[in-house]
Amino acid sequence: MPNAPRYKETDLADPAMAQARRAITLILSRHEPWPAFVLDRDWTVLAANDSAQRLVGVMLGESRLNRPMNLMHMLLGELRPQIVNWPAFAAALLRRARGDGLAAAGDAGVRAAWTGLLALPDVEALAAGEGAPVPGPLCEVRFASQRRELGLLPTTIAFATPADRTLDGLRIEAFLPSDEESEALLLALAGGA
Repeated sequence: MPNAPRYKETDLADPAMAQARRAITLILSRHEPWPAFVLDRDWTVLAANDSAQRLVGVMLGESRLNRPMNLMHMLLGELRPQIVNWPAFAAALLRRARGDGLAAAGDAGVRAAWTGLLALPDVEALAAGEGAPVPGPLCEVRFASQRRELGLLPTTIAFATPADRTLDGLRIEAFLPSDEESEALLLALAGGA
């Protein structure tokens, strides 16, 4: 008999999750004008602040916002042509995904997400460590679009000691500009410069 989940799993829309929703809303709004995404355990985007939505719209077109998003698939697949340092960033991202348990066999949804990633071009070799370049210490991602570059440093925010499976798998991927030019570009996109 399989083990029962250690914690209950409550839908984020449930009234019992009001504090968590408020915290998420505060983090997303206070992180402006820098992009931030709320993700579940398999990197599905549950919410995003205005800056993140603007960035996706600029990089992939406004219509991309109307379809479900998985941040890992976007970074390793859809956005690949625009990521200047894709091999190093992708290798680091895959190491992190493995560490986050994305390759875990215990959760069918997570396992399916990992299998889907490995089907992307060149991803399986990088996941195996074959020829994977060493990323910088902060794993910067550099985008090139319309003859400009945007450097972002990823950070992760998670609830400490959550007693609910939904919150345990929830995290916020918040990006910071890695240099003054990237800061100015994000401010300009936000209409603030």
